Amino acid sequence: MGKSIVLLDGAFELEEVRGWEGKIFQQVCEQGRREAKAYLEELEEALYEQRPAGWEVVGFRERVLVTRIGEVRLRRRLYQEGSGSYHFLLDEYLGLKTHQAATPEMQAMCTKLAGEMSFRKAADILTEWLAGLLCHSTVWRLLQRTGEAAISAETAAVEAVFARGEVGPEAGERRVERLYMEADGVYVRLQRQPNKHLEVHSAIAYEGWERLPAARESYRLCEKRVYCHAGEQFAFWEGVSLAWAHKWDLSSVQEVIHGGDGARWVRAGAQEFPGAIWQLDSYHLARACGRAMGAQVGQALYQALREGKTSQAQQLLHATDAPLREGKPAQQAYRWVNKVAQEGWGVDWRIRQNVTDDAARGLGCMEGNLAHLLAVRMKGKGRSWSPSGARNMAKVRELLANQEVQRWCFRQAHTEIPRKHRIQTRPQGIDPGQYIQASVPALLGPFPNKPWVQRLRQLIHSSHLLN
Repeated sequence: MGKSIVLLDGAFELEEVRGWEGKIFQQVCEQGRREAKAYLEELEEALYEQRPAGWEVVGFRERVLVTRIGEVRLRRRLYQEGSGSYHFLLDEYLGLKTHQAATPEMQAMCTKLAGEMSFRKAADILTEWLAGLLCHSTVWRLLQRTGEAAISAETAAVEAVFARGEVGPEAGERRVERLYMEADGVYVRLQRQPNKHLEVHSAIAYEGWERLPAARESYRLCEKRVYCHAGEQFAFWEGVSLAWAHKWDLSSVQEVIHGGDGARWVRAGAQEFPGAIWQLDSYHLARACGRAMGAQVGQALYQALREGKTSQAQQLLHATDAPLREGKPAQQAYRWVNKVAQEGWGVDWRIRQNVTDDAARGLGCMEGNLAHLLAVRMKGKGRSWSPSGARNMAKVRELLANQEVQRWCFRQAHTEIPRKHRIQTRPQGIDPGQYIQASVPALLGPFPNKPWVQRLRQLIHSSHLLN
């Protein structure tokens, strides 16, 4: 028989005791704010002792920082350099953004949380679990700034490389001979715009598949990287090529297996990468075959198209005893499948390339990735977006998938990209043969990411092709 609880008075009253975690948490945060202020004051003094020559202190300014342990108020020096511009050394050293109370760490936390759920729910969770109080409009604003910072840097890089012919990013560390790539788009609703919807484009690249240790046969993509784009500042595939170049050394890639649903903008990706092999997505092909010819005949038609049996596919399409599908969707599907059969899109890339490697597989991961990447956060539940909000959220979803949110929450240093050397004419007095052997001028031209230049770079760096 259980005993009754003894009720105490004073400091150990029942309701007082059961809130012990929150009480101690507030005390810890208060102590943390004092230590944070003292630490930043020491940092300010150290920066003052090592200030650049010629910088003069013109006064002190106060600033309030919203941190995960609450508000921290600090005083820092305002410097003026010889050219007349002003600086806060402490702000620049910490990467603090101007006119923003939230620290980079708080901005990253808000971005990560609001990238997964509504802004209001994210603000409620942050208020409940942290000592820093942020309303939902502030959480929204911080996410927008994160997305805008990443998009602004990407736009500048694309213009530098593709418009001005400057040096592109350093080649990525990973070197592979075969790279898989898929692309697709999703329409999201717009608010207060002439156009009711906006298509957000997305692409993924990966090196292969890894079997998961489970009884059920399931796989995981190896070294997957995501790219999202929802604007007209630059072409989609230009951004994709730079995004892949940050991770992979594209000069080492011999084959790019490119898959998608057959849309014109998706197929254009095969023209941007040398050695690219186009592969029609199996999901869209099977769905179109079923709509056009019915379940039973559609399955046979799909298998014939996938295996490259053109004559059998034509017989199924034009058979007199084939079931007639009525309705506009079925007629559109029939015309599309007929075009696929005539142009040979549906043949599996392994059959076309005569690849018998067990590690090679068919494509078809984009639909699931698109659902978990964009649709789960940007569609349904009455959601609608402004064009800029959709662009920023899509970019944040990309950063979340690639685990790159943190870097865009700090103040970005403005560094100039070195300009690409233009093609030099052959110097006088040098033998032409010696000049050609010494360098390849085309690699130094204004179009380093054009397919033919990348292919030339592949031939040069692939020693096995030169033997």
